[in-house]
Amino acid sequence: MMRAVRDRVPKIVVGVVTLLAVFRVATAKPIALAKPITEVQAHDAYRDVTGRERTMRRDAAVKFPGDPWSQDDDFHERENEQVRAFATSKEIRLSDVLRSVDLGMRAHWITSVQPNPRVPPCRPRLSY
Repeated sequence: MMRAVRDRVPKIVVGVVTLLAVFRVATAKPIALAKPITEVQAHDAYRDVTGRERTMRRDAAVKFPGDPWSQDDDFHERENEQVRAFATSKEIRLSDVLRSVDLGMRAHWITSVQPNPRVPPCRPRLSY
């Protein structure tokens, strides 16, 4: 008797989990598709992201004094947040915003701050 109950429990659990998954799929809202970026938005994205570079690099330098690689890593995390915020606020594709920043750097689009494309070498930190 006990063994029969014990054999049915995994099947019941699998059945309940399956029903929950089917319910979740049936009631989920579809992902809103982001729009492609326009030429004007591409230039705006580049100016917006690169215009904050000086402040983001300064904040990273304060956070990681004497560690150029960690400063650069922290800066790029801040840059990532700005790119995502811009894409979300304009409801455009993240990949298009990233492409715009890359293209702007390569084509030397006009901006208030000249971006720094160099990456410092990685060296072990003195302390963790």
